[in-house]
Amino acid sequence: MDFLSKILAAKRAEVAETKRRFPLDGLIARLERRDAARGFCRALSKPGVQVIAEIKRASPSKGDLRLDLDPAALARVYEAGGAACLSVLTEPAFFKGSLADFTAARDAVSLPVLRKDFILEPYQVFETAAAGADAMLLILRCVTEAEASELLRLALALGLDVLVECYGADDARRIPAVFAGIPPETLREHIAVGINNRDLSTFQTEVSHAATVAKGLPDGLTVVALSGIGGVGDVRTLQTLGINRFLVGEALVRSADAAGTLREWRGPLAPGVKICGIRYPETAAYCVNRGAGALGAVFYPPSPRYVAPVVARAIFEEVPENVARVGVFVNPQLDAVLETARIARLTTVQLHGAETPATMRAVADAGYRVVKAVKSADEAVSLPPFVGALLECSRGTLPGGNGASWNWAEAKPLSAQRPIAVAGGLTPENLACAAAASGAAALDVSSGAESSPGVKDRAKIASFLASAAGLQTGRFWL
Repeated sequence: MDFLSKILAAKRAEVAETKRRFPLDGLIARLERRDAARGFCRALSKPGVQVIAEIKRASPSKGDLRLDLDPAALARVYEAGGAACLSVLTEPAFFKGSLADFTAARDAVSLPVLRKDFILEPYQVFETAAAGADAMLLILRCVTEAEASELLRLALALGLDVLVECYGADDARRIPAVFAGIPPETLREHIAVGINNRDLSTFQTEVSHAATVAKGLPDGLTVVALSGIGGVGDVRTLQTLGINRFLVGEALVRSADAAGTLREWRGPLAPGVKICGIRYPETAAYCVNRGAGALGAVFYPPSPRYVAPVVARAIFEEVPENVARVGVFVNPQLDAVLETARIARLTTVQLHGAETPATMRAVADAGYRVVKAVKSADEAVSLPPFVGALLECSRGTLPGGNGASWNWAEAKPLSAQRPIAVAGGLTPENLACAAAASGAAALDVSSGAESSPGVKDRAKIASFLASAAGLQTGRFWL
């Protein structure tokens, strides 16, 4: 008998005993006192790396992990580290969890909480809702297609979000039938699909498995990678493959600094890379999900990438705090810079004209990081020490790199003196060469990620950021 069969046999016996001790009528009565749901899927929908941090005491494959953990204390640590949601194991025989663990964890934080167990029949859905869960796990390998459809719809009717777990292509092919008839807005707002990197029959794990299976899923689903995420390298590998939501248990439970681990994982894949000329919130979200460390909005009206300050504010609305929000200006009045920065909620002001040191100082004193674009190393040397230097190509009719490549090695001597960014002619193909030749701490791309002036190309963005993933860029823009 494989692992899963043993677990399910024990679960059926456990549920039969629970039903005898706690009849369904009592669970239904408790539903009236249930707290408002906290929005599990809504929390996962935000741009950037989102982690469902799991509380588990043991597992069949690894044995005891941390039997003496305090679920409330660990939940607070996860919340402090920026977890999007919690997952609490409640299966007692193999994972040594309980609904008491679930209640203690949920009562300790404001995060949405998933009940993670092996749900086989409607009674357990009522039990999950009555326990105050915000979401429920539904494992497709544990039930028939008809049973999955029934359990899913009951969960939604009771106000639960659902994380539907699949493993391989066979499970993925069942998803359209299980989801048939569910309105698109319900799928988007209340259902996520978890792809398990671990085969529940053998408990063997392959980290990139989730990305492979995700390619066969219908478009528009929220996808979460489950199991086998052991460190930041695994997170980055999957992020380059287009997955940025993760459920992680063992690595966090064993971590001596779970909050710090979460913060590291949630950082951008390419912290020193700025995608400039963003015009739409959807593009901003895509860039963040693919790992951009900074986004740029252009406030220079002649540019095809120009946006108004109120539009920039909408673009940046859901951008995480660890991603820089950069405004690009050309010879502006100081009052206009500060007002635009306030409206758009910028973190960084990038200046491309003949701005004076006094203007730069005033912007910095107002609380913004200041970056000044220059055409030569000599100009950069004269910048005040609190100003970041962006060395760009000097050809073109508009301020900026104008898509023209240049001899990046010209920047190398300057990079030995101070952290610099470079711009001009950067593409996924020449990115590594440009970074190595220039010694740049940061990179600024605009036209290299476009199909035409002002029109961002998602395939190019993904390729650019994947190419940047291995580069040693820093937090230049923040």
